[in-house]
Amino acid sequence: MIRFCCLVIYIVYMLVKNIKQLFNLTMIDPRLSYEKQMKLVYEQPKAFMRGCIDVSGSVITINQTEPIPNGPVLYVHSHLRTADLVLLAGHVPGPVCFIASPKAFRIPFMGKWLERMNVIREEGNPEVMHEYITENLQKGQSMLLSRKGSADPEEIAARLNLPIVMVETEGTDHLLRGTLFKRLKTSEIEMSFNRVYYPAEQKQLRA
Repeated sequence: MIRFCCLVIYIVYMLVKNIKQLFNLTMIDPRLSYEKQMKLVYEQPKAFMRGCIDVSGSVITINQTEPIPNGPVLYVHSHLRTADLVLLAGHVPGPVCFIASPKAFRIPFMGKWLERMNVIREEGNPEVMHEYITENLQKGQSMLLSRKGSADPEEIAARLNLPIVMVETEGTDHLLRGTLFKRLKTSEIEMSFNRVYYPAEQKQLRA
C-alpha cells in the first residue's frame, strides 16, 4: 500500500513538474528532422516511465542476443498489459510509439504528453488504427504493438519491409496487486529481445 501511494505521488509530482517542459516542446524547431524531434519529445517521458518501475524497487534483467536495426522497428509483445507497456516504452532503445486507452488521454497533463508523443488513441475501427500505425512507421518512428491488438504486425511489417523484434517480459504480473486496495510489489523482472526477422523476406522465400 505504501509503495503504491509513493507511485501515485511520483506520477502527480512528475506531471506537474514537467508542465514547462511540455510547453517548450510545442516550440521545437520545425526544421529538425522528425526523428530528432521525437528524440527530444521522448527524453522525459522515457525517464518518467523508467522511474515508475524504479519506485517498485524491482530488479530488471535485459536479455538481448543481437543488435536492433536502425530506423523504424516493430516491437511485438504477446499481450501488453499496462505494466508491460510502461516497462518496454521506458527501456526499449529510442522513441517508441504505442497505443493507449482513450482514458489515458483524459488524465490532466498526461493526455497532452501523449498527444505530443504521437501516441495512438485506441479506436474501435481496425482500419483507422491500421492507418495511424502505418503513418507513424512511414515517418520513421518505431512502434510497440500487441499480438492481441486489432492490427496485424506481420502484415504491416511485410508491406512496409520493416523488421520485427519479438519482446517478452516476465515478472510484470506480480508488480500491481489488489482490486479495491492497490499494492505495488517488488518483483524480479526479465525483459528479452528475440532475434530480428523481416516478414517480407520470409514471404519471398516461401513464394
